[in-house]
Amino acid sequence: MYAIIACGIFEKEIEALRSELGFPFTARYLGAGLHVDYDDLKGALAGQLEECHRNGNEGMIVVYGQCHPQIEEILRPYHASLIECQNCVDAFITRKGVETKAREGLFFFLSPGWLDAWKEVFRRLNWGREEARMHMGSFRGSVYLDTLKDSQEREEELLEFFDFTLLPFEIMPVDLGYFKSLIVKAKERLED
Repeated sequence: MYAIIACGIFEKEIEALRSELGFPFTARYLGAGLHVDYDDLKGALAGQLEECHRNGNEGMIVVYGQCHPQIEEILRPYHASLIECQNCVDAFITRKGVETKAREGLFFFLSPGWLDAWKEVFRRLNWGREEARMHMGSFRGSVYLDTLKDSQEREEELLEFFDFTLLPFEIMPVDLGYFKSLIVKAKERLED
C-alpha cells in the first residue's frame, strides 16, 4: 500500500482522482496554511513521513510544491517522492499555464482547497481586511481554478473573497489530467 501525504489544498482533487490513479493508497492531508511557518510545515510533514514509514508503506508520494526551502532534505531519509511542481497552482495548470496567464498581469490563484482555506491562511498571517488589501494590492485580480467544475455553486464564497480583498475574480476551467500525471510520475519514481 502506498501513502499519499498532501497539503489539504489538494484533498478534494486527490479524492476525485482516487479511482483513476490505478493504485491503492491511504491519504493523509496536512493543514493548508502550514507553508506560512516553515517550522510548522517541517514538523507536520516529518511526523507524517515517520508514521507512514512505521506503518510499512511501500512508498510515500508527497503532494506539495516547493513550499519549504528544505523539502528535499525532509524527504531524503524516507522512501518518498515529491510531485514535480513549484506550487499548488502549477500542479493544476502547469508552469507554462501560469506564465501564459501572467502575460495579462499578476493574479492570485484560488483552487477549491484555497477557497476553503484562505481565511485560515490569512489568520495565520495575521491579515485582516486592510492587511490583505495592502499585501494583495499589486494583483490585478483572482483566478478560480475550477478543478471540480463547482464554480457556480461557489459564487457566494468567491464574492466573499472579492469583498475581503477587492480582487475581482474570473473562472478558469481546469482538467485534472495534468495533476493526475504528476502523482503517477511520483509513484513511478518510487518503483525505479
